[in-house]
Amino acid sequence: MDNTVGSRQGDIIIGTLLGDGFLERNGAHVRLIMVHSFKQKSYVEWKTQQLINLRGQVLDKRRFDSRTQKFYYYSSFRSQTSPFLEKYYQLFYQNGKKIIPSKLPKIITPLILAIWLMDDGYKRNDCNALRLNTQSYSAEEHHIIQQALSRMGIESKIHKQDKYLVTYIPSRSMNQLRRIVREFIVPDMEYKIV
Repeated sequence: MDNTVGSRQGDIIIGTLLGDGFLERNGAHVRLIMVHSFKQKSYVEWKTQQLINLRGQVLDKRRFDSRTQKFYYYSSFRSQTSPFLEKYYQLFYQNGKKIIPSKLPKIITPLILAIWLMDDGYKRNDCNALRLNTQSYSAEEHHIIQQALSRMGIESKIHKQDKYLVTYIPSRSMNQLRRIVREFIVPDMEYKIV
């Protein structure tokens, strides 16, 4: 299976890295890790099948949060360490920190956007709008995100949420967004865009 940038598998990796996934250096190379709540286990399993040649495994785990005094259950995927993932590390990491690549507007595809939405999208309940949880990125990176979405005909705004920035897609762009990503949305994740 092809995992080059621009391939189906490459697009899934890029969408995952834009969202909840990250690369972890382990020895000479890196591995892909993604963690989702246990409710999204079928989505993690779907991604595992799509990325089968990375030879990852899905593990169900629980973590105790001493602040809330509750256990939280989640499913995680951890690939084998692979030299094939190095190009994604070069694209997404700067000084060991995950970034939004400056070339995102040139490489974004409907599949990349769909994976990113399934990972980090939050459909508002009070209106027909959506937020991408992009709180860890700088203002400059948010402008890159805006350019990438604009290239797909999607208007977006940068909103402040507490002390962080998020990407906001207003209701007037939601139909365009749905047209672009609908065919790629995994059935259990449709609630992210309906």
